[in-house]
Amino acid sequence: MLRTRTLAFSIFVLLLIGTMARADSFGLISGALSTAEASGFGNGYLGVFGAFGDNANSFFGTISYGFSNYTDGRFKIGFSDPDGPGTNPQLFIATDLKYQFMNYNDKSHKQPLDMAVGGLLEYVDYDPVTMLQLGGFLTGSIPYRFNNGTRLIPYGRLNFRLERASYDGHSQSDFEAGLNLGTKYEWTHDVNMYGEIQIDGNTSLYLGMEFRAF
Repeated sequence: MLRTRTLAFSIFVLLLIGTMARADSFGLISGALSTAEASGFGNGYLGVFGAFGDNANSFFGTISYGFSNYTDGRFKIGFSDPDGPGTNPQLFIATDLKYQFMNYNDKSHKQPLDMAVGGLLEYVDYDPVTMLQLGGFLTGSIPYRFNNGTRLIPYGRLNFRLERASYDGHSQSDFEAGLNLGTKYEWTHDVNMYGEIQIDGNTSLYLGMEFRAF
């Protein structure tokens, strides 16, 4: 009962703070697409994802690697097509690093959920406007295991970031916040599927999957 109440309260707080996302911010392109659970030392994944947003549509690949049992990082690269007349898809890059500080499967401490903290960086040049986003995030998730051994893992990520837009020698920087809510389904031991909604300046739907490569 306590675990359920803690989870419900955490979700409520995330939703409340997520409303701070300003409609006039550009928003992140690459989403979250990660639970709070670290991938494990030496484990690597390759992913492919599509995003459908009100400011931009994107298609990109990801490379993830576990640097330790509780730390992993992800690099994302792909193309983003901004909404507007005469626009063309442009290359973007993004990266994030997270540290898991609460472990749901830790029997000795009985944690109510997995939680992680991390940082993110994203860059895109839409010519003539370039967008640089730098910030931190807090992710929470809780795994549910089925009888066949597969797992369904709902998650939420709250980010706070500096959003810097540069145009024709001028720039403007704003402090922004955004919320991502999604679900990871472990289809097999080596294949994961994702569905995610982003509540941000670039409100988006993300779909995709990742494969364990090593």
